[in-house]
Amino acid sequence: MLRRSSGEPDDYSAQMRVLINALSATHMSAQHVVRGHVRQLAGWTLGEHEYVVLHDQQACLAFRSSNVVCTQPRIATRHWAARRPWEEIALPRLVRDWNIDVVLMMSGTVVSRCPVPQASLAQSPWCLVDDIGRSPAEHIKASLQRVAYREAMRRASLMAYASEHMRAAYRRNAGGSSGAPAAIVYNGIDSETFDAADALCSVVHRKPFQILAVSAMAPWKGIETLLRATRVLRDGGVPAQVALVGPWPNRQYEATIDRLTDVLALKPFVRKTGYVDRATLHRYYAESRVFCLMSKCEGFGIPAVEAQAFGTPVVASDCSGIAEICRVGGLFGPSDKPREIADLLASLLVDNALWRCLSERARTNAWRYRWEDCSRPLLRIFELD
Repeated sequence: MLRRSSGEPDDYSAQMRVLINALSATHMSAQHVVRGHVRQLAGWTLGEHEYVVLHDQQACLAFRSSNVVCTQPRIATRHWAARRPWEEIALPRLVRDWNIDVVLMMSGTVVSRCPVPQASLAQSPWCLVDDIGRSPAEHIKASLQRVAYREAMRRASLMAYASEHMRAAYRRNAGGSSGAPAAIVYNGIDSETFDAADALCSVVHRKPFQILAVSAMAPWKGIETLLRATRVLRDGGVPAQVALVGPWPNRQYEATIDRLTDVLALKPFVRKTGYVDRATLHRYYAESRVFCLMSKCEGFGIPAVEAQAFGTPVVASDCSGIAEICRVGGLFGPSDKPREIADLLASLLVDNALWRCLSERARTNAWRYRWEDCSRPLLRIFELD
């Protein structure tokens, strides 16, 4: 049933054995979250508890702790339509065979016939947000996910939410029910990011009118609003430029943005990089004046917090989790109002006193998202019965 990694422990001497079901972590941001929380938990409980991480891309989840084992299914589970049936059928058997004491689901869902307590970490509001341009197949997926999220609130021993925004979205989906016992478990930022910020911010010069957007550029990320706001800025005499950093998984959306860039006569002022390595990304954070993402669908917003670690203030949509997470280190407005967003951007591009104030607040706010602080509520999984 499973392909087991070398070095997997054969004894069951640990006080508790935790199964981390990370099969849903198919994107870089989700893998970042899995790595961060598991490394923190494993370090805190070394010599006490063991962790079995279930994932189909083990190379993406490297752990160097003697109490962490990675394993993967023998069948492909990257697609949700294959993953969910496999979880329902195979995971309860795995729990029994491996003497698992508690399961931590990283998908915001639970397995219906699991024989041990389950905690579930809710990170993505994708299926809970309206008007984000889903295909017919995606509408079916979203409908099934909404049902699964309601079931998780009913069956989980602990629901962990990546933000208050996520908890509110789950409650609305459940008709106002508070559901299972809950905890807010924020995502953390790697120490390497803070180290890079310390190293770069004193030597990299800011580009005074560069606006940075970092994400996997999906149709709900609001790049149209940013481009239209940039056109407003330039028409008003502010020579704004935009750097769009990140992959474009939806080629049709990329083509739409390319056409809009041409229509708005912004091609000389918009740089589209695609995927970049961490060192290049850090330099973009350090050199940009403002980070802007007008996404309609964010449960947390890791790139926004990373930008804040570099002292880069944030302009973001007020309908997503970014507004909660980035707080006083940013300005927030409606995701579909380019002129209002242009006003917010202009205030940071031309008002040096405001920029310095929000830059300092951004650094302070980012420091709240260290893994050692963010993962602590997950220690509650050892109290479940």
